[in-house]
Amino acid sequence: MDVVAALLMQGGVARRSDLIALGISRQSVAQALTEERITRPTRGVYAVHGASPALLSASCAGADLACISAASHQGLWILREPSLIHVIVDHGRPLPESFRVHRQAKPLTMADICVQSMRCLPELDALCIVESAVVQKKVSLQHLRTLATGARDAPLRRIIALVDPHAESILETVGRYHLRNAGFHVSSQVSIPGVGRLDLFVDGILGIEADGREHHSGPREFEEDRRRWNLLTVKGIPVLRVSAKVILRQPEILVQLVREGLATRKSQ
Repeated sequence: MDVVAALLMQGGVARRSDLIALGISRQSVAQALTEERITRPTRGVYAVHGASPALLSASCAGADLACISAASHQGLWILREPSLIHVIVDHGRPLPESFRVHRQAKPLTMADICVQSMRCLPELDALCIVESAVVQKKVSLQHLRTLATGARDAPLRRIIALVDPHAESILETVGRYHLRNAGFHVSSQVSIPGVGRLDLFVDGILGIEADGREHHSGPREFEEDRRRWNLLTVKGIPVLRVSAKVILRQPEILVQLVREGLATRKSQ
């Protein structure tokens, strides 16, 4: 196996022992270094160019990514990037203040990452991570439930109960969370005959489309967008289009828009 390929299998960064376990010889590593195809940021640690800074820092400190940092590296939904790098270690050496150390045995499973996040992060941040892990089929709800049966696990059980496996983006997760907290009944990815799916459907009356992507990117998309909008109007389903900025950073505006939209619809 090529050294670069082996490093990419490890996420872009690996220790010498990891490369040896994959059958990479010392000579192959030395040659890749000479050819500048890889780097050696510290003794015993090798990386591809452009490797994740968080993973690189953790590896150089003799640590593995954990909690939200591991979740981010695994491609899960992250609401707010952490100010510290979350890691686990199997040694007692002190780490710089840029790290937040979790005490747990290696290696971490996806379920471990989810449980760490639920114990460590604010509820909504943890929900985004756990829901995306379930949506991406990297862990099951049933398995998570078995890990949250303790007397002190009520906060975990609450987060797990909030997970909607039908969600398709962090915008839906965050929007649904704030609207439910405001007292609305909210469903994700509701199918409307002839139209397709609405991102969120509130109180069975009001649709919400979370605009976190480019619309009208071409003539076909433009026509499809208008077709959906016209059919929803004909069916009497009002739809709010809400930007990612509002959903993620100004949820009070989202809640007020929904409250006023429902009031208008019910008064007709």
